Amino acid sequence: MRTRNDRTTMARIANPGVLPEARGRALGSHLLRHAFGHYAALGRDRIGLGVDTDNSSGALAPYERHGMKLDLAVDTWELVLPVTGTPGK
Repeated sequence: MRTRNDRTTMARIANPGVLPEARGRALGSHLLRHAFGHYAALGRDRIGLGVDTDNSSGALAPYERHGMKLDLAVDTWELVLPVTGTPGK
């Protein structure tokens, strides 16, 4: 897990995760609580993170169990273009 404390409105957690072989041991919960405590000790009252809200695995649930609430949802669009030939030829 990486975190950032350089935003004016909140600290930010990036890439929280636990290796598949270590899941089911409450390590993710421990990481979140540790980050909450760390930033609370620095005087922060808001912490944010990004989650795929359309993830069918229930990705929001662990964060909601720790009191986090959906604040902003963003749709991301992409177009994959086929690559033809070699650039410059």
